[in-house]
Parts: sequence; C-alpha cells; structure tokens
Amino acid sequence: MNQSLYIAVKKSQINFYKDFDLFFRTQKNEYELYKPAGRTLSEIRINEGRHPTLFIHHNDRISALKSLQKSFNLQLEKNIAGGNIAEVKSILCALVGEAMSEPRSGTLQILPETIDILVSKYSKQPDVIKRLASISSKDYTTIIHSVNVMALIIGFCFYRHYSLAETNSFGLTALLHDVGKTQIPDEILTARRKLTYYEFRIMKAHTIIGREIILESEGIDDSVAVGAIEHHEKLDGSGYPGGIMDISYIGKLLGIIDCYEALTNEDRPYRRAKQPLDTLGLIKEDIQSGKLDEKMFKQFCYSMIEKNK
Repeated sequence: MNQSLYIAVKKSQINFYKDFDLFFRTQKNEYELYKPAGRTLSEIRINEGRHPTLFIHHNDRISALKSLQKSFNLQLEKNIAGGNIAEVKSILCALVGEAMSEPRSGTLQILPETIDILVSKYSKQPDVIKRLASISSKDYTTIIHSVNVMALIIGFCFYRHYSLAETNSFGLTALLHDVGKTQIPDEILTARRKLTYYEFRIMKAHTIIGREIILESEGIDDSVAVGAIEHHEKLDGSGYPGGIMDISYIGKLLGIIDCYEALTNEDRPYRRAKQPLDTLGLIKEDIQSGKLDEKMFKQFCYSMIEKNK
C-alpha cells in the first residue's frame, strides 16, 4: 500500500475529523481502517492517548482541511470578539501550519477566508492587530514569523487607511511570503550556526519556490506571488534572487517588515534578537546605503507608534 497516500493527523485535532475515515498503520506498514466516517472517538480515549497514530487518506485532505478551517474560524471570531489576542495567535499559527504542511496539494486555498475574518474584525479595533506580532513564543518558526509579518503589514494598512480589499491582499501576501521555505531541508532551515555558501544558495531558492507554489495554488491571486519572489530584493540591485532594482510596492514594504520582524524575534548563532529601537537603527543603515525605501520605512515606523484614528 502506498504510504504517501496517508497523512498523519495531529492528536490535538482528532475530534475535528468526525466526518472522515481514519486509518492506523500496522506492524507490516499497511494501513487499515480504525474509525469510519461519521463515528467519533471518545474524549477519554483522545485525552489519554488510547489510540495509535491516526492517518487520513490523501484524497480527503482538502475536504478535511476545510472542515478544520471552519472550526478554527469560529474559534477565531469568538476569541477576537472576546479580546483573547494570545488565543487568536495560537489558532492562526495552527491553521497556517496545517495549510503550509503540504502547500503544493492545494491546502493554501483555505487562507484567504481567514485573512478576511482578521481584517474585517480588526478594522473596528485597528490597534489590537499590532499586538499579535508582539506576543512571544518559546519556539520561533517560519509559521510564527509569517503570522507576525502579516500582523505588522495589516497594522500598516490600517494606519495608511487602505481599503479592506487592499488590506486583505497585502495580509495574504505577507502570510505567504516565506511559503517556499516549506521545501527547504530542515537541516538548513533550522541550523543553529551560520550557513555555508552552498547552504545559503539553497536557502535563497525559497523565493523562487514560493512564487511557483503560489502560482500553482487555486484560489490565490497571482499578485500574491510578487511578495514571495521580491521580499529579499534591494533597491541598489544587491538583493536576490534576481538582483532587480525596480521592485514592486509590496516587495519594498515586505523587505522592510520582514527584516524588522526577523531581527526583533529570532536569535541567530551569530547574533541575538534585538530590541525594536536597535533594529530600526540597523535598518536605517540599509536606508542610508540605498538598499531600502526611506519614505516607506518612516511610514512603517509611524504605523507602529501612532494610534489609528
């Protein structure tokens, strides 16, 4: 039996799969039905882990993910209304993690609806969205980074009074700017040391891969791919992957916010995460050397310190 046809289900999400067949793997590495669609596992069995690792068939993946999204979106709206910003971020990270687990299989199509919920709900309390990026996490991952960048860009859009449609588009672009990293080997992506020259070449490919994934995804506008391919480009042509100087608006904005978020939240082997003011000082050096857009940088700074009206 083809093992690639079965996808492991997270234990914390088993109760969301009532309407789908769940399988277990035998000692002979064969998959057999454990729970038929329409049946539920008891809460006691789930809580105590009294079941093997369970799998869903690949053909049910998108339908199951949409079912999971519906539950997550309901929780998201409830926690936004209740002001539970920490739980909002937790739910977002879980949903984005699921969507990015197999981005080439069509899972990204669930994300626009979630972005729409965030933007429409927080447009009534725009300053709250900024707090999403400031909630720390013990384990910093690409998913957390992407959610943080998305929150900062949505906050910027609210500050600049962009339309909800523009804000939705920019928010989704920010959320998916690093989707190409899902295809980079873990030993490179999570290395606790400075990458070698050849490893860094592989890492830089995430921009090209991300663009390809987005363009292949149903339900995602092609314009979203611009952020993935351009967020490491520089105005003086020193960036990658193309070394272009004519960078789009969202590419320039992502270049600033992506850099700011990474510097303030992620420890590297050769540097510690920095305080916001120190980070802005470092970014200003790139402004002065002609790598980043000065006007946009100032607008971003104001978006973080001024109250939205």
